[in-house]
Amino acid sequence: LQTSAEKLLALILIFSRLWPEFQNLQTNLQTIAVIWPSVQAYESLKNTALANQETAFDPKSRANITFSKAIRCQNVSFRYHNNSPDFAIKDLNTTIPALQTTAIIGASGAGKTTLVDLLLGLLTPEKGHIYLDERPLTPATLTDWRKFIGYVPQDPYLFHSSIRTNLLWAAPAASENEVWDALETAAAADFVKKLANGLDTMIGDQGVRLSGGERQRLVLARALLRQPSLLILDEATSALDTENEQKIRAALEALQGKITIIIIAHRLSSIRHADQILVLDRGRLVANGTFTQLVQAGGRLQDFLSPSP
Repeated sequence: LQTSAEKLLALILIFSRLWPEFQNLQTNLQTIAVIWPSVQAYESLKNTALANQETAFDPKSRANITFSKAIRCQNVSFRYHNNSPDFAIKDLNTTIPALQTTAIIGASGAGKTTLVDLLLGLLTPEKGHIYLDERPLTPATLTDWRKFIGYVPQDPYLFHSSIRTNLLWAAPAASENEVWDALETAAAADFVKKLANGLDTMIGDQGVRLSGGERQRLVLARALLRQPSLLILDEATSALDTENEQKIRAALEALQGKITIIIIAHRLSSIRHADQILVLDRGRLVANGTFTQLVQAGGRLQDFLSPSP
């Protein structure tokens, strides 16, 4: 109150100039507080990825890795926590013959996806071994082994780009004819031809401009474009309607005898024509055989499968 008018005017002018800077500082501090948990999550993920970095590809191993006979699991056990008494896979002994279709079924938590992750080399058995044509799967051969594999997940992932770009992501050197051959095999060529821009049609984020069945068939075509020796479908038809499931099932039946197929499924219709069915329960193999053999044996097949639509 005792300040002279000229000093008071100078103070007001100074504060009027500084106040926006204080507001910016406060806004920036709030922004940092909001995004800091995301930064920590990113750093944690990055450190985890670096800690689990796999062995680089060994060019000398290429000539030694083959897959023409079978994948064999010998006394394979795995648990996610070393101190846990519960095993996701326990003392598993089974053989997956080459050029045949093997279905893996079981209730939720039975170990189906864990078994597939072990076959992919994403997980390492705590006990036992996995053999590829009697050659053990080791960290040194993982990168080369995955070149033999095509994988189709339950939730298809597609980029916000053209159909062509999404397909060539799996095999950048593929020719135009190879792309269309993969689409034909996956029963996807017809709907792609009907699109205004064909292969150059933009499909939106996660393929939002396509139906669920069209997305799933594109992902199957992308996997086939790699020309895999082993095709793995992790409940790839569980969310589809009957019509689209039949189209994908027809595409898979056309591949039988040409490549090795592993199917994780809950529907009878998806596994009826499999060469062998593995039934898992709490990480253990409790039954295996053809569809007819398991039906005649009774019990186990119906326990783990929902009725087909």
